[in-house]
Amino acid sequence: MNMNPILQKDIKTKLRGWRSVVLICSYVLLLTLILLVYFIGNNMVTPYSRQSFNPRMAINGYNILITFQFALLYLAVPAITATSISSERERQTLDLMLVTKTPAREIIIGKIMVSLAHILLLLIASMPVIGIVFFFGGINFLDLIKLIFFYVLTSLFVASSGVFFSTIFKRNIVSIIVTYIFLGLVTFGPFLVFLAYALIREQSGLSTAPTYKNLVAYLFPSPVFGFTSFYFGGSNMYSMVSSYYGYGMLSSIAGEIENLLAAETGFWKHMKPWIVNGTFSVLFSTLLVFLSSIALNPIRRKK
Repeated sequence: MNMNPILQKDIKTKLRGWRSVVLICSYVLLLTLILLVYFIGNNMVTPYSRQSFNPRMAINGYNILITFQFALLYLAVPAITATSISSERERQTLDLMLVTKTPAREIIIGKIMVSLAHILLLLIASMPVIGIVFFFGGINFLDLIKLIFFYVLTSLFVASSGVFFSTIFKRNIVSIIVTYIFLGLVTFGPFLVFLAYALIREQSGLSTAPTYKNLVAYLFPSPVFGFTSFYFGGSNMYSMVSSYYGYGMLSSIAGEIENLLAAETGFWKHMKPWIVNGTFSVLFSTLLVFLSSIALNPIRRKK
């Protein structure tokens, strides 16, 4: 099986360069400093401190790290992919790529795979830092594997969106702005729609108590909804710590979703937020790849 030519080229020219090494080292160092500052601030590294092995504090540190990673993923990936095609067009190298035997679909997939390779490399490099919480308990290896898998699915969705708008718009700046606006709407729009739905029902005198199926119907496109599966929320023993350090909102949302999921039976009991959102990410990314391939097809462009 031959490797995608676009991915092969970038692996040889970018991933092996000194910039990738500096990026990985800086990223891991930043995560380490965040965790170290948190531990020192909570007196968890003092040899004779009573909080030295407090699992509740360690879990909150884990929440901080994965939230930072999630936010960075959402901010960094669009900046990489939203210029993947438009930059080739501005450098006048796109036509050279299109006249080769590489199909437009392979070019699109290659650009997406390049961004996923960067993200996966950063995630793998950061696992030892996140794995520090294993010393305190509360997190198991399976949770970490699921988290990485969810990050990859979310990166696929974000990268596909960036490449799609990069294909549609000719200028880099326009592509980047539209990509961020689109991702913002997909991320926070469903929560606003659900809030409006709840307010309308309240004004009408109807019951406002949601079910898990109601949440899925409105929130399934939002990666934040899927991310709540990994954030230790308000329904468990760590909610007090999360609320104290200012993470009460996300903690409460995660806890409420967890409670509603626990009340479900049958099929829906196994459809956790990250599975629902991950499925949407794969299906929607497939659609965006298809549309991007059509837009980039040189034969169609000439008509």
